[in-house]
Amino acid sequence: MSAHRPSPETLAAFAAGRLDDGLALVVAAHIETNPGSARDFRDVEALNGALLDTIEPNAMLGGPPSLDPDEPALASPPAPARETDLPAVLAPYALGRWQSIGRGIALRRVEVPGAGARVFMLRAMPGTRLPAHRHTGAEWTAILSGAYEHEYGRYEAGDFDEAGAEHGHRPVVDPVLGCTCIVALSGKVLFDGWFGRLIQPLVRL
Repeated sequence: MSAHRPSPETLAAFAAGRLDDGLALVVAAHIETNPGSARDFRDVEALNGALLDTIEPNAMLGGPPSLDPDEPALASPPAPARETDLPAVLAPYALGRWQSIGRGIALRRVEVPGAGARVFMLRAMPGTRLPAHRHTGAEWTAILSGAYEHEYGRYEAGDFDEAGAEHGHRPVVDPVLGCTCIVALSGKVLFDGWFGRLIQPLVRL
């Protein structure tokens, strides 16, 4: 496993609950698959807890709503069956079906209520070359299986690719392993070159 992990600023924002829900879900999926990032996250949480201990607590106004003892508790609906090969953090979210969006590439949307970023899973066949593209916002990717590489390095299962508006790249999928990942996008994807401009109206990420 290589060392592509979230920046300290991203991990701190995640621990403090300051990230968009869509971006946060991809960070959570990465932490679930990367022991080093999981350890760093626990360290940040411990530091935040120590800082909270130094703050004088204020009395809470009001309290939890009272429950009528004569009113029966509502039973929770049964949880839907979950695919066992997916990160556990995806369990609460509705997943769409896999849809082909190009030769050797399939997309599966992840519905994250209230998120500003769009979240989806991406699956690419071995050797697939994705079109060169840029972004007007963030593109955060947690690699679940396989690998790909681009101008900024090779990204393998357990890695985190934290791209922003300043990053233009052309990912090439591992010729043997293929790649499956979960992605959060804020802003637009802008494809480069004549082919990119040709397919731009057809791709809605």
